[in-house]
Amino acid sequence: MNKKLLLALGVVILLLTVVGVYMASTYKTTVSISNLPPSSSSEETLEVKVLMNYGPLGGVSPLSDAYVEIYTSQGHYVTANFTNSQGIVTFHLPPGNYKVFVTQLHYSASVSLTSSKEVTISYAYLYST
Repeated sequence: MNKKLLLALGVVILLLTVVGVYMASTYKTTVSISNLPPSSSSEETLEVKVLMNYGPLGGVSPLSDAYVEIYTSQGHYVTANFTNSQGIVTFHLPPGNYKVFVTQLHYSASVSLTSSKEVTISYAYLYST
């Protein structure tokens, strides 16, 4: 075979490897917490959105019918419900510190509910931290 062709093929393989390593290193479970409009009642709104992240080429989709449990920061059970077809479940809770637990994923996140919040869990399907 031609040496230039082999060199070019080697460079292409090296570039694809570098791109693949970079894409794999950015693929992880993430949790983001953002504020919602203030609640008019004495309780705050906690909206939990559960997304399945299938990797850089697989896309992201909501996880429907996920069972989400809410615990106090001391570990006491508060309430639970299932996500809808958009992967969202809403709770109305008094201000405080809570743990959100998605049972199907065996994944939890902590949130300080001083005002209404949206917690988005983008779960890395093939790899989790």
